[in-house]
Amino acid sequence: MAEQKTSRKAQKTMKQIRIILAQLLTEKELRDITVQEIAEKAEISRTTFYNYYLDVYDVYEQLENTVLTELGLLITEHGPKTTYEVYPAVFKYIMDNPEVFKMIFSPNGPKLLYLKLLNLVEGLNRVIWAEFFDIDMNDDRVECVIRYHSNGTLAIAANWVLSDFKQSQDFIIKMLHGLDASTQAYLKAQLDLSRNL
Repeated sequence: MAEQKTSRKAQKTMKQIRIILAQLLTEKELRDITVQEIAEKAEISRTTFYNYYLDVYDVYEQLENTVLTELGLLITEHGPKTTYEVYPAVFKYIMDNPEVFKMIFSPNGPKLLYLKLLNLVEGLNRVIWAEFFDIDMNDDRVECVIRYHSNGTLAIAANWVLSDFKQSQDFIIKMLHGLDASTQAYLKAQLDLSRNL
């Protein structure tokens, strides 16, 4: 029992360290953040910090891996789904981790993590569209529309996060669902038109 409490306490401390790093990354670059700064904000000693992480870069790497892994699992958990089925879980995850997503979407945030998130969304769109919409994924128009849709989805998510979740999660999901349907209908119409020529 004592080991479980220690494990929970360790997990809580590690998460707190990652959250503080995320908060700091909205203000400054990774190279300008120190272990001492994180330890002070987390109200822990430097020794405690080093019990869990090698340095600030290790915290960032684990933060990045955690976000991408957890989102990837949410998206693929039950096999292929439409984006409308994926959105509730993804947006709940965002709301449960506001500091992390404020960091990702912040103008000062690490661009590499944003790009990795964009690649994850593009990959999801490719899987969903290939599975559900019977389109040729090698068509350049499909690639352009997937990039357009993925960037747009992240832009809406970013605005939502940076506005401190001004709109309800349901509002955002319904809006994205409508935009998804319009985008997919446009693409199918373009592809059908070229097939009929």
